[in-house]
This record gives sequence, C-alpha cells and structure tokens, in this order.
Amino acid sequence: MDMPIRSYQKKLIDDLRLSLKHGHKNVLIQSPAGSGKSITMAELAKRITSNGERVLFVVHRRELVKQIKNTFSSWGVNMNLCEIYMVQTASRRLEKLMTPNYILVDEAHHSLAKTYKKIFNHFKNAHILGFTATPVRLSGKGFKDIYDDLVLGPKISWLIENHYLAPYTYYSVNLIDQTKLKKSSTGDYTHKSIENAGKNIVYGDVIQSYHKFANNTKAIIYSYSVHSCQQIAKEFNKNNIPAKEVDGKTKKEDRDKAMQDFRDGKIKILVNAELYGEGVDVPDCETVIMLRPTQSLSLFIQQSMRCMRYQPDKQAIIIDQVANYTRFGLPDMDRVWTLEDRAKHPQREGGSDGIAIKTCPNCFGVIMASYHKCPLCGYSFEAEFRKLAEDKRAELEKINLDAKEMRERKKKEQELLLRDPSTFTTFKEFAIYGKATGKKPGWAWHRAKAKGLIR
Repeated sequence: MDMPIRSYQKKLIDDLRLSLKHGHKNVLIQSPAGSGKSITMAELAKRITSNGERVLFVVHRRELVKQIKNTFSSWGVNMNLCEIYMVQTASRRLEKLMTPNYILVDEAHHSLAKTYKKIFNHFKNAHILGFTATPVRLSGKGFKDIYDDLVLGPKISWLIENHYLAPYTYYSVNLIDQTKLKKSSTGDYTHKSIENAGKNIVYGDVIQSYHKFANNTKAIIYSYSVHSCQQIAKEFNKNNIPAKEVDGKTKKEDRDKAMQDFRDGKIKILVNAELYGEGVDVPDCETVIMLRPTQSLSLFIQQSMRCMRYQPDKQAIIIDQVANYTRFGLPDMDRVWTLEDRAKHPQREGGSDGIAIKTCPNCFGVIMASYHKCPLCGYSFEAEFRKLAEDKRAELEKINLDAKEMRERKKKEQELLLRDPSTFTTFKEFAIYGKATGKKPGWAWHRAKAKGLIR
C-alpha cells in the first residue's frame, strides 16, 4: 500500500541515493528527534526490498524490535527480505542470518561499539546506512571508521515552524549542587557524584515545579537512579497525582502496562532512569522533567525533546531541575554535525560558552539573553540595565571596605562560586565571580555584554 511521506523525509532519501550514486558505500543520516526516522527507514526498506534486495535492521533496545516490525509491516516492507534484530542478538546469530545487501542501523551514534563492528565486519559487502538525531560521542571520536558520508536532515527550528514538532517552553530551577559533579572515564558524570549532588533534593520541590509550570499535564520524569525514581513516584502519588515508576528490572508486561496507562491518561507521571529515551514514541507526553545531570549531548537531546512530538495546539514544557541547559543551550539551537573527530565536549558549542541565554528571575523561563523583557511573563530587565553603570562605578569607587562589608562580599563570592556563570543576570555578579576566580581583566564586561546586560 502506497502511503505519503513528508517532503523532508523524501529529501533525506533522495540525498542518500545521490550519495550512494557518487560512490559512497556507508552513509550516516542525521535527522532530529521526533522527525519520523522510523517512517523514513521504513520507506527506505520498502524500496530496497521491492527491488528484491535484502535488509538487516539492527536496534539497540529490545522494546524497539516489535515497534519497528509493526511499522515496517504496515508500511509495506517485504518482511521475507527484511530481518529485524536487537544488535546483541544479531551479533550472536551471524551465521543464521540472511546475507544482507543493506544494513540499517537505528540510533547509529552507538555504531562504533564492538557488537556493531562485529556485524559490519561479517557482512563486508553490505552497505551500512546509519540513522541518528545526534552524530556525536562523549569521547569525541568521529565516525569516519565506518561511514564515508553524512547526510543532514532539517533543523529543529524549521520542524517547529512548519508544525512537525511542537513548540516548547523551557524552565530551569536548579535543585542540585553542581560543584559535587565529577566525571568518569567515559566523560559523563559518575553515578556516585550525581547521588552526592542530588542527595539534598526535596522531592516536594519537584512537585511544586510541576504544579507551577505544567499542572495537570502528562509528564515523563528522567531521574538518576532507581531509588530516586521510586521516591519521586511515591511523592506524586501521596499528593494525589497518579504516577508510576519503571526501570530496567521492571517486568516487560508491567512496563507495557505503565506505558499504556500513561497513554490512556490513567496515570499523569511516568518516572524512569533513562528507560524511555531513544526511539520511544509518546506523542501525548506534554512535559519532561529532567533530574539527571549529564555531559552527553545525545542524552540531553533525546530526553528534553521527548515531549515535543507534534499534536495540534500542543505547547511542550521542559523543566530542567539540574541546569543541563547551561551545558548545551536549548534543544532547537543550530549545531554543527560532522563525521570528524571533535573535542571531547562538543556540546559546549551550545552551552555557556556559545549562545547567550539567561533565566528569568521572575518565572524561571530560559530565554535569549538579548531580551530586555521576558516573553513568558513580561518581567522587565530595564531596571537592571539602568543600575549597571551605577553598579560598575560603585565597584570602582568602593575600595576601602569595613569588616562587615568584607564578610558580606566573601559570602557573596562563595555563593557565586557554586553557580554556573551562564546563570548570572547582572554585571556585578560577573565582576565578583571574575575577581574571585582570577579571570583576566575585561572578562566580566565581555560576558555581561554577550548576555545582553550591557548595551
């Protein structure tokens, strides 16, 4: 049965075919989370099998196998010529698989792992076509060992403007001690340091944020441990907000029921630790609450955008309780994708050293730093701008401080040192932080200027 695909999905396939025509054997295809990669892959598999060629499709999560099989079957893929396996299963059954002409790889940013390479090396003559929203790894290692070319899909901002993704509002009320976060050898934060950073979280604060920013919406909460997820779900239920916790050890039938109850509206809150991330389709999820700090751009994009599946009149809500936006910027900012090796933390291109953003002190919305008035609540930053020259002059004039003033300044310095500079909203905060950390002269002025605090 012929079914239409979207114009940008057709363009992706056309660009892929052109790349193969130009002699590239293995191609990586980037397209944003929520842009319908499953349908794009189904259309591609349909065209391949219609030509009598064989497809091996590998996914990295067990839950996705059935979902992909249903999508492919309903789309008209010849399933006699298409095998779909979890990557671990495929790597153990290589001798029993049909020899594919094409290997399609879902969430292909994982495809440098040994299990994937084992499959690729076994079927050396097959074309490898990888699909991902985020062609980037924490290690900074590029993808040229596997892929010859990169095909880019539409930008997230374009998808929002053209009603393929839902617009969103982003709020941030930090609940953790960022200074306690420590990185592991993988580049992301250690579980122990995340536990330490979050041990003083009052789960009532999470509920308060939900009531304030997203009351009565369906929300998926990403936390950092099974125990924290269980406690959060318990707290929501105590407050008469139906919630369920699911994790990797939850029985499959119980996980399926929890997801169905969520879709049916029997529960409002689904709490998990990274279980409902890549590839999970929950179009009626309206809100995401992040309680898991990360250095992984892939994880941030997958989790933050889980609520942005399009529905008419839907306004997605992202509540960032761990200040992830200070590391990555906002989900729809433009990013540079490449097959080449990169710095270990390319996400900094969109974090505090890149696009200028700030948090409104009145509504906690995350907005562009250039705004003089918050577009969410109407709060005016003009008073701060007017005080800026006075604050700067006062700092220059006030040299001799008494003992009380010295104690107050020291206390202010200690408070600021616990914060990320991207959260500062006045020149004075930058000036105190810069002096306390030994920054070069002019650092505070340039950072305040970048945030739109100086005109």
